[in-house]
Amino acid sequence: MSAPGGHTQAAPPGPAAGIAPVWQPLARRLAADGLAGPEVDRLLATLGNTPSQSPMGRKMRELYLRRFFPRPPSGKPAPLYYKGVVTERNARLCREFIAANAQAFARAGARYGVPPAIAASLLFVETRLGKVLADVPENAFYTLASMAVSREPQSISQWLPRMPGYEQHLDWFAATMPRRADWAYKEVRALLQHLLREKADPRTLPGSIYGAVGLCQFMPSNIAVYGADGDGDGKVDLFSVPDAVASLANYLARHGWKPGLARDRQHKILMAYNHSQTYANTILALSDLVTRAPESPSAKSR
Repeated sequence: MSAPGGHTQAAPPGPAAGIAPVWQPLARRLAADGLAGPEVDRLLATLGNTPSQSPMGRKMRELYLRRFFPRPPSGKPAPLYYKGVVTERNARLCREFIAANAQAFARAGARYGVPPAIAASLLFVETRLGKVLADVPENAFYTLASMAVSREPQSISQWLPRMPGYEQHLDWFAATMPRRADWAYKEVRALLQHLLREKADPRTLPGSIYGAVGLCQFMPSNIAVYGADGDGDGKVDLFSVPDAVASLANYLARHGWKPGLARDRQHKILMAYNHSQTYANTILALSDLVTRAPESPSAKSR
């Protein structure tokens, strides 16, 4: 094709074989960002034929109700700790986890200055020390790709009836959904780069409702920045204890954590990990229990 002035204009890339039509816009956008080729096509082909409406539908309903049906202030303060977390039983589980993975915690502590009790308490709050790695059936790659291609209300048709009066706010949907989809695109692009780098299978990658992965629940865009190889195998696998502990410790250290840090500063850094007072309070309180060994029966009897 010739453009005005006689210059040859490249034709847009055609559909990649094996990738369902619904994912073609995502494939073209990734290609424009330099992510193309047989391996990328193979990963995109794992997505199947139909996006999930759940991640974008859930997020839009959350934002919609907050915007158009705000709850009146309750007058009650936020809970100090997450319910049922700061207990001696959970502290014992953390101590046992540290003992079972002593080398991983020792290496991370020496390298990044993050105490084992803090690291284990954070892992407990995030994934119950790796026992709860996903709260949705979809894998993280599928979750984020589904959000990235959901840019219009019809993409979440099953969720619209859960938003009373949505017909009156279509302009809001038109403005909001592309922004959320663009956020998801950046995350799915980062996850795709990670999958390519580590030669991982997305179908074995459980994730949170919005695509966080691993024992330490990193969003994909954080993996390349803060992910750390804790066991020296040349890979970053956030589903392995050494890498997850090293990565969360690296994240905290890069945000200012160092030995001897004042309690209020520790609290502030933990809130960088999750912007919640309750979250930071819970980790610090649980780590106090982990550090303070329980009294022995003989000591109690004296």
